[in-house]
Amino acid sequence: MKRIFLAAALLIPMTSATAQEWNDPMARFDAKKNKYGAIQLTWVYVDNINQACEKESRHRGLGGIGYSVEACSFWVDNHYTIITKKRPNGHELGHEVRHCFQGNYH
Repeated sequence: MKRIFLAAALLIPMTSATAQEWNDPMARFDAKKNKYGAIQLTWVYVDNINQACEKESRHRGLGGIGYSVEACSFWVDNHYTIITKKRPNGHELGHEVRHCFQGNYH
């Protein structure tokens, strides 16, 4: 029982740190975790981000997103499509670009 508690006690802070990293625009991350070195990228900017991301998800057979988003990205092999508002901030765009190199990191 003590081992389970110790493992849980050690895992929770690591999970929290990882969860916070992707949401903190100033957090550093390890570029060695990149899955791709070269990508093909398309950036689409729209008026209604939720409608566009939902539509693209369904178009790709992913069943939709089902919740509010600030931006989204989709990929096949090393071709990535990022969808943002017409006036995104650096964190929104950067977050999606990171997905292009590191996949689903959060």
